[in-house]
Amino acid sequence: MQPNISHKPGLYIHIPFCEKKCGYCDFYSVTDRSSRSAFLQALNTEFTLVRKMLTPQEPFDTVYFGGGTPSLLTATEVETILKQLAENFFLSDDVEITLEANPGTIGDDTFKDFRSAGINRLSIGIQSFNDAELRFLGRIHDTAQAEQTIRSAQNAGFENFSLDLIFAQPGQTLQSWERSLKKALSFGPAHISAYNLVFEKGTPFFTLLQNKTITAQSEKSEIRFWETTRNILTEADFPPYEVSSFARASQFFSRHNVKYWTHTPYLGFGPSAHSFWNNHRWSRPRSVSAYISALNENRLPEAQTEILSAKTLEFEHIFLSLRMYRGLNLNEFERIFKTLFTEKYASEYALLRRRGWAVEENGFFKLTPKGMIICDTILQEFYRP
Repeated sequence: MQPNISHKPGLYIHIPFCEKKCGYCDFYSVTDRSSRSAFLQALNTEFTLVRKMLTPQEPFDTVYFGGGTPSLLTATEVETILKQLAENFFLSDDVEITLEANPGTIGDDTFKDFRSAGINRLSIGIQSFNDAELRFLGRIHDTAQAEQTIRSAQNAGFENFSLDLIFAQPGQTLQSWERSLKKALSFGPAHISAYNLVFEKGTPFFTLLQNKTITAQSEKSEIRFWETTRNILTEADFPPYEVSSFARASQFFSRHNVKYWTHTPYLGFGPSAHSFWNNHRWSRPRSVSAYISALNENRLPEAQTEILSAKTLEFEHIFLSLRMYRGLNLNEFERIFKTLFTEKYASEYALLRRRGWAVEENGFFKLTPKGMIICDTILQEFYRP
């Protein structure tokens, strides 16, 4: 089967509502849902204004509902959003439509309704199958609810679903992490996203870390967690295709997320959403009220906008390509940037190969598992101010 990768543009919808804010989460969300109706009206206005501003030549083949907690929407609301999107943008016949769903926010029958509304892929925020770890993370569900949510999704006919898990939590043991990985595998998901807990500045967890109320895992320990993750999932025929992403087969790659890693155009809608189009990147404000207010005045709310320079585009192309296990396509790099990667970055190329951190195979320059462990450090070496 061919990898689930395309160069058609994608659509991202940010649903900014949550039942409760998790202490580690840096994504924009609010727990006050009183503006829900006004937000949905503003979202439709944004679709219309962006469609008038742009004239896409290709059909969009992904729609991704992220957040926040999109599963707090009703199936009717999701169906309405999808109809509004289809009225403004041409969606391909094989469009991948993903909904992020959190246990504790969704009932058994709701999955069937979401499927009927058009959702054909789920990303389920499990994070752990250990109750103590779930309480530490501030999740609203327990292990039993997590397991029931997965079974409900399966009973509704969802085969293409991803499970999200978080490792290297303070106090977490490798044994507990292994149990969570194996429990996740027991449900037969199509995809697993396994993330290293990061203490983002501005989050409650960052404050707790600064105050020494909690202690982060050591770098050495984080590497052991990462190696354990890769080994267990690879042995279960669940190889990684990106630093944090594992799929049962290449057709189950997250087609939408791959767009971010391949510099494929995408349009983002909703508060805090980002877009990348014709080498232009922009974002919406991290404020529901500011977002609604602007669109009520029939104008697009912008927080930041940037035309990417040739230097930035080149660095991002390298950085993002090397996060994927297939690596950097050397012929494609030469075609886009009119230079040979192996010549322009000869010293970096030689150093990474000499240390066993990268190899060249079949026209691709890619990081080895050893290199992936320290990829963020390695990739900064390609930045040239």
